[in-house]
Amino acid sequence: MMQRIGTQLILSVYDLIGHLSCHHLTALDLQVAEGALAKPVLWDPLLQVLRERGLKHEKGFIDNLKTQGLDATVIDGIDVNDDSVGATMDAMRSGQQIVVQAALRDGRWIGRADVLRRVERTSDLGPWSYEIIDSKLSQETKGGAVL
Repeated sequence: MMQRIGTQLILSVYDLIGHLSCHHLTALDLQVAEGALAKPVLWDPLLQVLRERGLKHEKGFIDNLKTQGLDATVIDGIDVNDDSVGATMDAMRSGQQIVVQAALRDGRWIGRADVLRRVERTSDLGPWSYEIIDSKLSQETKGGAVL
């Protein structure tokens, strides 16, 4: 979710998807980021069930990668902060085969990748780079997932 850190407005793909769906949502999110509105508290049991099913699906996906002989490094937490981004970069610089829940930041944009898989293609990291693997539970790709 959109947040203000110092003078910079930090955005995620969810902010972009929300804006494409509803410009008014962006205005409300900006007011929350500025502290003019309180963040809404929402508890939806269906969302909780979907979240749990998604986590179970992701664990099964990672277990499958491990059965293929791939070593997985998991980045703990859900936030994208200096610690999680640093842990992700350390894993990538050391050439880990799989990075799960990679925390990524580029300027004002932040996000978490389900899985990064090492590929043997030269990059600033060395003779390897990473491709993103999305481990979604859904059977069809939605526009927001592509973003």
